[in-house]
Amino acid sequence: MSEAPPFEPPGGTSLPERVPFRPVLELLPPAGWVIPPPPAHRPSYARAVFLFLCTLFTTTTLGPVMLLMSRTDIVTDLAPDGFALLGLRLIRRVWTDPALLGLGATFSLTALTILLAHELGHYVACRRYGLACTLPYFLPVPMGFGTFGAFIRIYTPIRSKRELFDVGVAGPIAGFVALLPFLLFGVAHSHPVRLGGLPPMDNMVLFAPGRSLAIDLAIRLFHGPVAPDTYLDLHPMALGAWLGLFATALNLLPLGQLDGGHILYAALGRWQRRLAIPLWIGLAALGFLWSGWWLWCGIVFLLGLFHPPVRDERTPLDAKRRALALCALVIFVLAFMPTPLDVLLLP
Repeated sequence: MSEAPPFEPPGGTSLPERVPFRPVLELLPPAGWVIPPPPAHRPSYARAVFLFLCTLFTTTTLGPVMLLMSRTDIVTDLAPDGFALLGLRLIRRVWTDPALLGLGATFSLTALTILLAHELGHYVACRRYGLACTLPYFLPVPMGFGTFGAFIRIYTPIRSKRELFDVGVAGPIAGFVALLPFLLFGVAHSHPVRLGGLPPMDNMVLFAPGRSLAIDLAIRLFHGPVAPDTYLDLHPMALGAWLGLFATALNLLPLGQLDGGHILYAALGRWQRRLAIPLWIGLAALGFLWSGWWLWCGIVFLLGLFHPPVRDERTPLDAKRRALALCALVIFVLAFMPTPLDVLLLP
């Protein structure tokens, strides 16, 4: 995810109140005005490394819990209350058991590699255009999968739609390319099971990762056509790829200042303002399938439904960038999960 600031002209360029509001006219600088160079920004390598190591620790420790809670063939007491929460008991259990530590490391390195590739896509695009930005920062959390993803912050205003598009699309494409090998290997080494053929589980609760079109295609490639009640016991690498697909789909939501919002605004310009509310309502409707979408509705609303304008709104995307926009749409369709996480109660 990248956070880009709006373009801000120098003071004293506001129009009289009687003139209708025209964003393009107000944002264009006076004739002869030169954009000042961005302030010097020194990358904080220590902060980036510290956050990465914290996230590596939390995802490695919590990864085995989420993996075992999603499988039908293993009964675990790592989370007796049915919730993955970091604690001294869990840390001691995972880091003293080579088998659990191996599962956690496989999941963690897979997921963090995908997230890092995504953010490096944004970072390299920013460096290409001379935009001041931070290094990729990971967000560790002491519950769930152990991370809320990663982000970079861009300090320099975006100058054109082409520049905005290149920065926005680079992350999802880089992340998706990085996750494909993990997804294929992980699904190939996962095990399909028929839920109807399982022995009694004493009302076992299963936290089932959602299925996207990319996952379904990989299952069909390696396991052939499967029955509707077939469940996939995921390899830890497949679970890491699932988290990467989920993060990619979230970032490609065509709203606000998410990557998908950058791409939509760069491709359609002011049409983004007309589409913002209907798309937001559509996301809210998906909350009846998975309540987590309501949380993301709130996050997007706080960030702003309407994308801030850039200085050059007139220059359209060229044919190459329109083709990349279509690629981003295909990636979104492949990665999106209407129900990213479900709870199954086995008899």
